Amino acid sequence: MNSINPKKVESENSKSTEKTWGSPIEFLMTCVGFSVGLGNVWRFPFLCFKNGGSAFVIAFGIMLFLVGLPLFFLEITIAQYSKFSPINVWKVVPIFRGLGIVSLLIATFISIYYNVLICYSLIYLISSFFPTLPWTTCDSEWNNEKCCIPSDITVINTSLSIGRCSKFTETPAKQYFYNYVLTLSDDIGNFTGVNWKLALSLLICWFLVFLSLSKGVKSLGKVSYITAIFPYVMIFALIIRGVTLEGAIIGIEYYILNINTDKLLTLETWTDAASQVYFILGVAQGGLYTLGRYNDFNYNHQKTSIFIAILDAVTGLLAGLAIFSVLGYMSTKTGINVPDLAVGGPGLSFIVYPEALSLMPFPWIWCIFFFMMMITIGFGSILSLSECVLDSITEVLKGKIDIHGKETFYRFLICMIFYLIAFPMTTHSGLYIQNLIDGYVSGYPFIIFGFLEALGLCWIYGINNLKRDIKLMLGKNLSYYWIVCFAIVPVSTFSVFLISAISSKQLTLNDYVYPAWSHGIGWLIVIIVLSPLPIFFTISIRKTYLRLGRFNWRDYREYLKPDDEWKPAKKGDKVEHFKMEQVKNEAGVDNEGFIA
Repeated sequence: MNSINPKKVESENSKSTEKTWGSPIEFLMTCVGFSVGLGNVWRFPFLCFKNGGSAFVIAFGIMLFLVGLPLFFLEITIAQYSKFSPINVWKVVPIFRGLGIVSLLIATFISIYYNVLICYSLIYLISSFFPTLPWTTCDSEWNNEKCCIPSDITVINTSLSIGRCSKFTETPAKQYFYNYVLTLSDDIGNFTGVNWKLALSLLICWFLVFLSLSKGVKSLGKVSYITAIFPYVMIFALIIRGVTLEGAIIGIEYYILNINTDKLLTLETWTDAASQVYFILGVAQGGLYTLGRYNDFNYNHQKTSIFIAILDAVTGLLAGLAIFSVLGYMSTKTGINVPDLAVGGPGLSFIVYPEALSLMPFPWIWCIFFFMMMITIGFGSILSLSECVLDSITEVLKGKIDIHGKETFYRFLICMIFYLIAFPMTTHSGLYIQNLIDGYVSGYPFIIFGFLEALGLCWIYGINNLKRDIKLMLGKNLSYYWIVCFAIVPVSTFSVFLISAISSKQLTLNDYVYPAWSHGIGWLIVIIVLSPLPIFFTISIRKTYLRLGRFNWRDYREYLKPDDEWKPAKKGDKVEHFKMEQVKNEAGVDNEGFIA
């Protein structure tokens, strides 16, 4: 294998695909759009503030380069190497083949609720064009007697009240979000009807998803230039404006200049760091399998993986700088302390930040910029996730029925089905439903998937097999960094699972406590998502048993080795050389992995 010097060649017959990226830069832009999502904007800054400022950055950096980056690199590797879809890519470790279906289910659930968040931003963007921003006054029909505008009142007591505004009153921004945008009920079981502006906004968002993905990766690659680049233009514009505001340094001090190293000794900091890494890199969601399979066989995805990981970390830091500089300004104007303003999740993007922007000169301009950024960042992620699902479903349909010339129609049909599934989230209890699905889908399914993925590829398939396959693609040996990471990432991901299980808390939404029956639904979703694991494990064991005609633990290699169809998606003499090496491995002449 040492003489391999790969060059670009065609992909292989049946498991290959004629679809490819228009250029390597399209793949890079799509990966940027996929990985850089809403989690960078509203989750990373809050977690950084909550977990000791720069101390969290240290924990995040460690988890990023020891867990997140190796998994990111591995997912693209096996997809690019085999050209298989998420459904078939786990032929590399057949007993874990259920992971392919799990990744599609995760991608489906995330796509469904993620687009609901984007439709919130669309409503805010439209409202930003009004002469008076509707979340700045208490004179609208959705306001009630609790409405109070802190910036209009002289500060009397910052701990309990600001003039006549107390901790028992509500800002117009909060009432706009809950009473107008959501028309939120008081309980998840209290649907009380449909919020038609949300329903229409969500329909528009799913139609835009369809238009962006109507031609598969060919249209996705073109759209990615906008979804990857535009958010950075907006972030830098908000940073430049934010740091020049009065009191900006107050917010920045709370955000990143505050260093509490004691936080590094708490489990919560490390679980927050790990969950953030999983979420923002897009691992364990299936999207990377779909993106990677359309690369050229010899594309240097190693450089792309490192670039994306670093960019994700930098983006989170930049987004936090933009947000907390404006929160410092808001604190100066209203007298409310920054810790009382800093909240995570949708509350930051749809309540606190719009209110902060409304205090700036020409507020509607900055609101337009901000919500355009939110929409493009959101679409960058959902398009890759949705393409993962659409590509896999249409591939399955091609094997069952003739959809030649009708693929665009089927893509439209699937998008509309997803809209109907998401429709309950446009009711008056929609936020409770969205938060419930988010909380359970992005919990145990993520961390269990990450552990099994690391175990299957690094320890069962084997590090040396990975080294050989990557050398066939890239023409060079892996560095010691990757080898060390591959050796320890199963342990790291299992540790994340244990810590998460030990420190798990009951899901809530602000002060709302979910009823027991809703948690039952949440756990049912988790069971549905993870159910392919035992099903396909059993099928794989039975298939091998029938082939061998016996069951003996001394034959464990037969149960763990790759499927016969697992091979590089490449023509030429090098593949024949690869097959000869593989025969030697199976015969025990040259064992390439921990388990051949």
